[in-house]
Amino acid sequence: MFKIVFISLAVCLAVVLSAPVDHVASSTQPPIAILESSHEKHEDGSYNFSYLGEDGTHRREEAVVRNQGTENEYLEISGSYSYFDADGKEVTVTYKADDHGFVPEGGAILPQISVAAKQVSEQVSQPDLEYVKPPKNH
Repeated sequence: MFKIVFISLAVCLAVVLSAPVDHVASSTQPPIAILESSHEKHEDGSYNFSYLGEDGTHRREEAVVRNQGTENEYLEISGSYSYFDADGKEVTVTYKADDHGFVPEGGAILPQISVAAKQVSEQVSQPDLEYVKPPKNH
């Protein structure tokens, strides 16, 4: 009797686990339309872009080439993005990135993270004498 109950439960479990799963949730939302967008890329590698979604989210970013044509060439990037949280409150984050690191501020970014990132980015870096920069491909 125990064998029959055990086998019946095993068969039921196998049937349940083998049933197809609907991966599309019934609350799937349609994509957010982009109301405005712009982008420019320049020959020197600098760029800028922005967009605005119909739900009010937006992002902008700009990159400028620094020390162009030198061994220490890098992009200095600044930007921001904004969205609305679950409570309907707008959250905005600004950021900067360069050869010293990435520094985010505002929104859901903890102030301690922003302060630490800024401190690290302001430190004078010591050259890594063992690092060999790869050649540029033009």
